[in-house]
Amino acid sequence: MFKSAFITILGLPNAGKSTFLNAALGEDLVITNPKAQTTRHRIKGILNGDGYQLVFSDTPGIIEKSAYRLQEAMMGAVNESLEDADAVLLILDGQYPKVEQFEAYKNRITCPLVVVMNKADLVTDQDQLQADITKVKEYLETEHVYAASALESFNIDGIIKTLVELAPDHPPFYDTESISDENVRFLVSEMIREQILTQFKKEIPYSVEVNVTEYNEKEKLDEIYATINVERDSQKGILLGRGGSAIKSLGIASRKRIEEFIKKKIFLSLTVKVKKDWRSDEQQLKRFGYLKK
Repeated sequence: MFKSAFITILGLPNAGKSTFLNAALGEDLVITNPKAQTTRHRIKGILNGDGYQLVFSDTPGIIEKSAYRLQEAMMGAVNESLEDADAVLLILDGQYPKVEQFEAYKNRITCPLVVVMNKADLVTDQDQLQADITKVKEYLETEHVYAASALESFNIDGIIKTLVELAPDHPPFYDTESISDENVRFLVSEMIREQILTQFKKEIPYSVEVNVTEYNEKEKLDEIYATINVERDSQKGILLGRGGSAIKSLGIASRKRIEEFIKKKIFLSLTVKVKKDWRSDEQQLKRFGYLKK
């Protein structure tokens, strides 16, 4: 019998949720970065295997207090993903598990819970790691707690095996050749944002939203036009750089990342626009897909 399940990936910012999903899929589908709150949307990644399909939802990192409307919408995506989950995959930083910060979610998770003590390769005291695993099992009342390293692909297969065993008998939800339910436009916009996270500091990465305004597929060269939205004129100036040097560097890095993903040459045009205080603007958040219209 075929097995299928919706798996919600839950965790604090920077615990390695997106890195785990990429390792499980064997594909750099979702963006990763050491900066917190890299993931903003609920992004589905589809793992197809012999007799099973696991549909992972990579969710934004849990934050206790929202500073602006965007963060509220991000936590709304987390809560929504728990409603239709067949299993929850909780990713903890194995160095600092901080399991008590999930107290509010304990009674809301009614499906099987699998916990990953990620970054186990960075833990120097293995006795402490085993003690933490025992503590997490008792605190969350689950036997499914595993040490792993998403970055080193350590124990990923074992965790997937457990998730398949917990999955209900059900036909596949998506085409078994699919890797995500997201369209290429969205994935491309995320890849551009990933390069912004890498190349810029301070508030810039958190103040931008990227949307692909035009995507023309052609035989030899796809044409992509994208707009980078910022909150203030000063941020626009930083993104452009002196004589356009910063936006040029961003374009080169983004083009390379996108070409590696779609396996095709592209032409990429980047434009920067100011959308004043968009992170607190309901209309802009709806336009960018964070809130329902």
